[in-house]
Amino acid sequence: MHRKNLALILGFFLFLVSLSAWAYQLKAGLIITHMRNPFSWGLYIATFAFFVGIAAGGLIVSSAVYLFNIAALKPFTRVASLSAFASILAAAIIILPDLGRVDKIYLLLLHPNFRSPLIWDVLVVSSYIVLTFLSVYFQLLPDWKREGRSFLNRWTQRLSPEEVEKISITWSRRIAFVGLPIAILIHTITALIFATQVSRGWWYTTILPADFISVAVASGAALCLLIALSSMGEEGFSRYGPAFAILARIAGCALVVHLFLVATDLVIHWWWANPDELELLSLLFRRYGVLYALEMVLTVFSMVYFLSSRGTTSLRTLLVGSLILLVAVFIHRLNLLFPAFNHFPLSLAVPGAANELWSYPVALGEFRPGEPTFVSSWPYVPSLGEIFVDLLPFALAIIICSWMISSYSILPSIRKGKDRTLSSSSTHSLDF
Repeated sequence: MHRKNLALILGFFLFLVSLSAWAYQLKAGLIITHMRNPFSWGLYIATFAFFVGIAAGGLIVSSAVYLFNIAALKPFTRVASLSAFASILAAAIIILPDLGRVDKIYLLLLHPNFRSPLIWDVLVVSSYIVLTFLSVYFQLLPDWKREGRSFLNRWTQRLSPEEVEKISITWSRRIAFVGLPIAILIHTITALIFATQVSRGWWYTTILPADFISVAVASGAALCLLIALSSMGEEGFSRYGPAFAILARIAGCALVVHLFLVATDLVIHWWWANPDELELLSLLFRRYGVLYALEMVLTVFSMVYFLSSRGTTSLRTLLVGSLILLVAVFIHRLNLLFPAFNHFPLSLAVPGAANELWSYPVALGEFRPGEPTFVSSWPYVPSLGEIFVDLLPFALAIIICSWMISSYSILPSIRKGKDRTLSSSSTHSLDF
């Protein structure tokens, strides 16, 4: 309980800091960020993609229990659903600072452009918020009935606990079966927002949606591990060690798919060897080589770590592996942006110089005396203001998870015998 209270206090502190930074940004404008016309998607969009992936991965893990009858993971369906719900809310809230004029968001809803993938992302994210909420709601419904709690459940007053239990099992199963394709759809659409940008050669590939889904599964499983292990401690690890090992294996196998797709994409860029492709590879391996090497090292380490017995032997090893994996995924989201925005789509081939391009300069969008107004690249590094604002989704996710875990029976029991999250024989048998 002490750890949960500390997490809640930390969440509220970060939330207040980020709200203060956002209020300053609303007053001063997006100019306080280091984004400019040549680099219009930065830390906020990287964080959005990061949390959307975790949300999709959490619901995929939860739904997989029902679809593939993974009995060992049944106690963790609530944790997975909660992580998905908290993450999709975090993803939705970080979009607001990136809009700048958040007071104009109603225009997006009043005049939607259905040819734009952005409006489809709004619809899918909104639907996903509702779906993940319902997933948590129906799983907790029997507990609220037994404990006499009142939260959108007055309709259960005339029902017996057994009837409420049956409704919970039925609807949790239905949501799980709907949740898997929806989880895949939300991340596919997020990937298509990037992949349909023809002028961005770094994104313009059909590999991107499949890669996004593989990363989502890995990060979703890692967050489930992190929440459950940090909340349950050594007793929880001793009680559910095999289940934690399965989650680690799922994350490791998803990283195998991710690394295969990354290698395939790099080979394709290298194979054609035209100036555009070579410039992208130069940006990746030279300008951003250190950051990209860090991403690859952490990703490969996480994969090997979770697929070996050493990575699942103790609470500490699982926590360390999960944190490393999540850091690797966040860096991966940043590296999705850097080469794309510094490879300007308008360029001329230099006569007589093979494999060399001259980029048309782009207006910076800011006038500084003595400095160029037009640039051919932009050395984007998030400003301090961006970093403080970007704490907002992390704070929100921490608050939601900490409060729900301390208030409701989200975590499985660490006592031997019947699990409090498996309150009926039909749930025990996983007879779906």
